[in-house]
Amino acid sequence: MKAVIGLIAAGMVLLGCTTSAVISDIGQDKVKVVASGGDQEVIMAEARKGCALYKRTPVALSHRCLDGYCIQKEYLFACKEAG
Repeated sequence: MKAVIGLIAAGMVLLGCTTSAVISDIGQDKVKVVASGGDQEVIMAEARKGCALYKRTPVALSHRCLDGYCIQKEYLFACKEAG
């Protein structure tokens, strides 16, 4: 049992070191990004890619946990017109 707990803890530490982010939903007015890890630069970069398709910029609105440990989060961004 201790070995299993150790492996889970090691996995969580490894996840904490790198952030992966992908667009899970997109539209002209919003983009949702699912991410593992907390590097906000990586998450924002993915949101910028999504909003850029519509020549817009992302504005962070909210986030929610997707699992019991909050390892994966979904971030919601509004895509605002420039200017």
